[in-house]
Amino acid sequence: MSRCQRLADIIGGEVIQSSPVCVVMRLRDIRATILGRRTLSPLALPFMLSFERNGLNLGETVLLEKEVNPMIDALRKRGIKVTAFHNHWLFEEPRLMYLHWENVGLDPEDFAKRSFEAAREVFFDFR
Repeated sequence: MSRCQRLADIIGGEVIQSSPVCVVMRLRDIRATILGRRTLSPLALPFMLSFERNGLNLGETVLLEKEVNPMIDALRKRGIKVTAFHNHWLFEEPRLMYLHWENVGLDPEDFAKRSFEAAREVFFDFR
């Protein structure tokens, strides 16, 4: 089994790309609409991590408004730097917000575990 697959297994997700950067993703189970249409798009509902050979680890997830502060707190409590918070869409229901985080120095498995633990602390609706 590849290291990228092992990282996907930590979050119960799938490998989106294995080279040159390992990208793994698991979708949130949020009943959301954009412009009145139900969306199941990975662009709208991701919990995604990437791991580069130079030690850079990145994360992004969609959040409901009530999950924003708890997720920031959960990541920071695990020593992970939160770097961005913004919206992606207009006319979505419920309101969807996106949080980004990063780390250099953690082993990819540790980054994946800490990121997933933070998410599990805040939400439990993975598909």
